[in-house]
Amino acid sequence: MKKVPLGSSGLQMPAVIIGCMRLGELSTPELTHYIHTAMEAGANFFDHADIYGGGICEEHFGAALPATSH
Repeated sequence: MKKVPLGSSGLQMPAVIIGCMRLGELSTPELTHYIHTAMEAGANFFDHADIYGGGICEEHFGAALPATSH
C-alpha cells in the first residue's frame, strides 16, 4: 500500500486508513474476513474509538486478530 509522509514528522502513513466505526455490526467471521482482506492488500492502520458501538468493534477486532498472526 502506498505510504505518504505525515507532515514534517518523518513518519510514513498508509495512504488509506481503514475506518472501523460500523465493523461492530459484522459477525466475528465476517470481520475476520474483512481484516484478512484489508491486511493482504497492505492495510496496517485501523481507526478505532471506544464510542463505536460501546467497544463492540474492539471486542470483535480483538477476537479476529489472533487469526491473522500466522
